[in-house]
Amino acid sequence: MQSLSRFWLPWVLGVIVAVVAISLWNKKEIDWDHIMTMSIAGLIGMLIATGIKMAIKMANSKSSE
Repeated sequence: MQSLSRFWLPWVLGVIVAVVAISLWNKKEIDWDHIMTMSIAGLIGMLIATGIKMAIKMANSKSSE
């Protein structure tokens, strides 16, 4: 769980900073939908990567037995 929060929190902060910067650059309103979409996409991506890492660890531990 710690690796998830170590990745996801900086990801969300980066998304917020980037979207706010782009909005200010284009002199438009902040696109909160884009922030939510990118934040959720980062979370889903991290969950998938964590699942793959766990599956590889389990496969390696079974093959070494």
